[in-house]
Amino acid sequence: MSTAEPSWEPGLLSPTQNGLVRQHLEEIRASHAFAGSKRTQDFLTLIVEHALAGEVDSLRERMIGAEMFGRPVNYDTGSDSVVRVKATEVRKRLTQYYLEADRKPAVRIELASGSYVPKFVFEPPEPATRPQGTVIPLPHPDLSPAHRTTPVEAPTGNTLSHGEESPHEAPASETVPHPRQRKMLPSNRILALAAALILIAIVSYFGFKKWYTDSHARQDIRSIAILPLKNLSGDPTQEYFADGMTEELINDLGQVSTLRVISMTSAMSYKGTKKKLPDIARELSVSGVVEGSVQREGNKVRISAQLIDAATDRPIWAHTYVRDMTSALVLQGEVAQAIADEISINVTPQQQARLARSRPADSESQDLYLHGMLQLDADDCQTAIDYFNQAIGRNPGYAQAHAGLANCYGRLGESGRMAYKDAFSTQKAEATKAVELDDSLPEGHAELANAAMTLDWDWPAAATEFHRALELNPNSAIVHQKYAFYLVRTGQPREALAEVERGVDLDPVSGRSFHFEGFIDYFSRQYDQALSLVKTVRGLDINPPDWSFLLGDVYAEKGMYAESISEFLKSGNGPDSLGHLGNAYARAGQAAAARKTIVQLESNVANDGVGRYEIALVYTGLGEKQEAFKWLEEAYNAHDVGLVYLKIDPCLDPLRSDPRFDDLLRRVGLSK
Repeated sequence: MSTAEPSWEPGLLSPTQNGLVRQHLEEIRASHAFAGSKRTQDFLTLIVEHALAGEVDSLRERMIGAEMFGRPVNYDTGSDSVVRVKATEVRKRLTQYYLEADRKPAVRIELASGSYVPKFVFEPPEPATRPQGTVIPLPHPDLSPAHRTTPVEAPTGNTLSHGEESPHEAPASETVPHPRQRKMLPSNRILALAAALILIAIVSYFGFKKWYTDSHARQDIRSIAILPLKNLSGDPTQEYFADGMTEELINDLGQVSTLRVISMTSAMSYKGTKKKLPDIARELSVSGVVEGSVQREGNKVRISAQLIDAATDRPIWAHTYVRDMTSALVLQGEVAQAIADEISINVTPQQQARLARSRPADSESQDLYLHGMLQLDADDCQTAIDYFNQAIGRNPGYAQAHAGLANCYGRLGESGRMAYKDAFSTQKAEATKAVELDDSLPEGHAELANAAMTLDWDWPAAATEFHRALELNPNSAIVHQKYAFYLVRTGQPREALAEVERGVDLDPVSGRSFHFEGFIDYFSRQYDQALSLVKTVRGLDINPPDWSFLLGDVYAEKGMYAESISEFLKSGNGPDSLGHLGNAYARAGQAAAARKTIVQLESNVANDGVGRYEIALVYTGLGEKQEAFKWLEEAYNAHDVGLVYLKIDPCLDPLRSDPRFDDLLRRVGLSK
């Protein structure tokens, strides 16, 4: 058995070895062990590429922190362990990858503890075993002198007389062949050589065949994107139905915990695209793509779907289903199960039961629900509420429609478009109803978690519901992102950053996912990282979010008040924007401008009951602590949603040393 030996020196690998390392790196990135975290994939790629280039100086903690995570070059590595944490994760995932590998790779990538310089261990080829009966051709006597056998003396048993020349004795100038060679006639030598060449050809053929088969074999699919199903109904008004079927399929397949499924938001960005499937798969870091179509005619619906192996751009599985409209949503679970079976993904009995769970039989209520989801995705909550209520009117037991309503009211409350208590009370009621009707509905548990935070300030209950929602659908980007906000609000920034990165991995080409990540960076006091993120996303080919509010916050904490004020002025006249604008004015020394925002906010409080927390922010910026605490008490009595940020909001830092602040934290359930 061969023993692998390290064969590496920075920048000194051969082109062939470089190619082997890069090929193996891509295999690792696409593996089950690494498929769940794009940031971890990128970290491994960064250190490998620097090592291949011989740039060992770039593989120091401080330099990696600057390049990978946007830290300033002189940042304090002692208090900021982001590089160490990510390196530890890479080591664990590498260990998992090699434990799960079904064959020995030609090269192995290792990252020793305490080091950021990877080692490349090359496996030498196994020695070839000589087949029985193989003829090894001997050198021909007519070969050049360098290839002839060593001269030997004549046999001692020669009976010729002294001075007598044998007729068969070789001239002195020629090499005398070995006795065994003299027994082989020239024709035998030719036959032996031909046999050897045939053997080499046979071995080469089967070796090539094995290499070709291995290199073109379908890789295990552990990550998948479901592209928007095409509407073949000939009626543009049916687009909502095709999109709804796409979303339901994504949600159903997302319940399979061993599979990474790209979110609806990112999938929809490819609607109508002319990009090739391998390019889409590469952008989304997936190994499989599902594409298909929906055709609706009367009470019949035909869904065609095929699963494409991204590595070969070849279909693995394809099927067409024809169903009555009454079972259209049930069909998505059937398709999801078929795909999971085809790629040999293990689906637990509990997941199988959820995929096969009954759905409402009324086709019109399904239509209304799908219309509502389309409006919810567009953030038109009022219109979505109308559709969901109509769906529930026809079918009171429609759990998904109740969860949709809970989502709408939660958004209205958190954005200040509706009085907090009214919004969050309705959110909790609808989410509770959804879970009562279907305890396996992840959306219902996610909305219960949000209501536990915003209405009840019951942080343990919120954690329980988030864990249940992620257990039911580990591929829900939005649930990961909402859970990240729970974590950061409760003072767990490191865990929040990891969770929001998971959301980005599942929703990698959506501006929304990066927007969430930017705010988690801000509340984690990683201001430079937030700015680096904005810069990076602006360079991507995606629909960018409105960064003005986030930039206003970040610039204010960096003391760049002119830039902060400029950004807040772009972010609208909502209570959030006014409060943070007033805080920036106050900290910039523009007290008169700050007080004008207080007047506007007091008008909002009188008209809509929204803005008390924001008034407290302005008074904090002005240094008027008494007024700030007065309005924080007002916010507490009104159950203002701003108080969920009490533990982490940088704008409130001047108040944290006051005993009244600790008391308020305790009452909101966020005490130290």
